[in-house]
Parts: sequence; C-alpha cells; structure tokens
Amino acid sequence: MNRLTRQHGFSLLELMITITVAAILLAIAVPSFRDVIHRNQVSSTSNALLASLAYARTEAITRGQLVSMCPSSTGDSCTPGGQAFDPGWIVYTYPAGTASANKAYDESSILLRAIPAQPGISVQYLGNTVITFGQQGQLNPNGSTLKFVACHRDGTNGTGISTTAVPGNALGVNASGSVQTSTVGAGESCSPT
Repeated sequence: MNRLTRQHGFSLLELMITITVAAILLAIAVPSFRDVIHRNQVSSTSNALLASLAYARTEAITRGQLVSMCPSSTGDSCTPGGQAFDPGWIVYTYPAGTASANKAYDESSILLRAIPAQPGISVQYLGNTVITFGQQGQLNPNGSTLKFVACHRDGTNGTGISTTAVPGNALGVNASGSVQTSTVGAGESCSPT
C-alpha cells in the first residue's frame, strides 16, 4: 500500500506577503537605527572631549605643572586657528620651569594623550587659543570660560546640524574647571556663542 505524503512548505503567495512585510518593517527601522548610531557618535565624542578636559585638569593638579590641550590633526602639533576639534586633539605638558600659559605644543613638550579624528561629527570651540590648566586645576588665564558644541554632520567638514532626531551637545567649562553639558535644540547653531 502506497501512502502519499504531502510536502509542507510555503506557497508563492505566502512568500511574497512575508517579503513585503519584511521590506516595510526594514524601511521603517533603518532610518531610526541610523539616528541611534548618529546620536551615539555625538555622545561618544562629547564624552571623549569631557574625559580629555578632566584628564588635563587632573594631570595639572597631580604634576603641579601647566597642562594644555589643543586641536591637532597630526597628533604631534597644534592646528593653527584652533577652533575645530573634530580633526582630533592632544593633551600635553612641558618640562618644569619652561612654560608659560597657553604655549603651543613644540619639541620640548611632553605628549600625554592624542585623540584621533572624529568622523561624522563637528566639534567647535569658542576661541582660538590653547586651553591650559594651572597647578590648582584652574583655567589659565583666570576667569576664562570654555565653550564647545558637538553636532552630527553628513560631510567631512562644516559645523554640522542639530535636529530633533540627532541633537547636538553643548559643553561649558568654567574658570574653576567644572563642566556643564546641555542639549542643543533642533535647528540651533552648532557653533558656540
């Protein structure tokens, strides 16, 4: 006695409906996932900048020396103009007794940390001088305040934009060295003011 066994599987119609539903879900999920990645990049860059500022301040106190920070695209010299930190930055100090505040990195400097370029992120600094922390962790010159803004950007240069989906981060460092952060509103400038 031969028994016919029925094969189990999907019909062509069922397969087409499944593929259509998957395509719709993918079309909805990809832009949201891209925004999550961009928000994470802005947050990571802001945290790296905060970590470097805190490190520079701590090293100044620990060493009892001036410790400086400046933008650097090469990792071994300060970038002239010094307003864009997205190409990277360096933290450095000087041999005891050889430095004045806001001295640019040179062959006598001691490199403490080099942070590489931050792709897809704009990091702008209000000012164009080297950032220097004194022996007690204060900013030099006294009374100065630092302002940074980090935003996502699609290209390789420019200031980026802050949107509802991917807001920018504003960072402020007061004269005593303490840091405040805030979110940049949608459509607001990604250049510090």
